[in-house]
Amino acid sequence: MSALGELVARGGWVMPVIVALSVVLYWRCFGLLLGLGRERRRIARAAPRLAGRADLVERLQHEAQASFRRQRAAVGAMIAAAPLLGLLGTVSGMEKTFEGLSARAGEKSMESLAGGISEVLVATESGLAVAIPAMVLVYFAHREVHRQVELLNRLGSAAAGGRAA
Repeated sequence: MSALGELVARGGWVMPVIVALSVVLYWRCFGLLLGLGRERRRIARAAPRLAGRADLVERLQHEAQASFRRQRAAVGAMIAAAPLLGLLGTVSGMEKTFEGLSARAGEKSMESLAGGISEVLVATESGLAVAIPAMVLVYFAHREVHRQVELLNRLGSAAAGGRAA
């Protein structure tokens, strides 16, 4: 069995949901970063044509920020959902563990307890492992949007200065 398959099996019923969420989340994160890179190159190529066009520069700034806000909302919801799903797996695993302990009344109770706690920890760890790197990627995306807005500010200032001269 593959390592991922074993992890999913050890983490309980919530693990396939966390795996599916992670695929969609990272697809969106990397799509966001790649899109921002394309946008930066587009702005750099268009810089000479933007001279003297403060209205166009301002529109591009607003579009970049609005697009990032829309995408960040969806990605942010998925980032928040990952540790919550891990917590749900934790609660579910603990419930199963205690049910198993009460039903066996002493028979192999330590073995049952250890297995249940392992399931709980795998679910919790998986939720956090999905969310934390995604938060870092969103930070990089936020930083890139900020750089693009600053570049457009410089181009807008140059356009305004060129008109005033």
